[in-house]
Amino acid sequence: MSGKYADLDGVLGIGEDADGVAFYLLITAGELTYDKSGKAFGHIQVILFQTAAPGRPADANDMFETDELDGLAAELRRGILDWYGDRMEFRLPTPAERYEIHAATGWTQAPPKPR
Repeated sequence: MSGKYADLDGVLGIGEDADGVAFYLLITAGELTYDKSGKAFGHIQVILFQTAAPGRPADANDMFETDELDGLAAELRRGILDWYGDRMEFRLPTPAERYEIHAATGWTQAPPKPR
């Protein structure tokens, strides 16, 4: 994928929420094109996998954004995710953590892309 947000496409992240429960995230970025008009627009999708915790099963959700992508991309590049009002910090996983993420989610274990 080429484009303004190509460096984010495929990035895996790991962090802890405000309750100290681990989460994993996968970022996808690219362009979509309308069939009829042929107009293309950028998008960033973040898939958040929250691990199980006492009283709470594991859960996965996503956000799909097409507006204000520059600000979102800048935050993601700094390891910050504003998840519907909750500020969550994350980092790139170690090789062992990539294995754990793959085991829990099935997401690829590809090494992080150079930034």
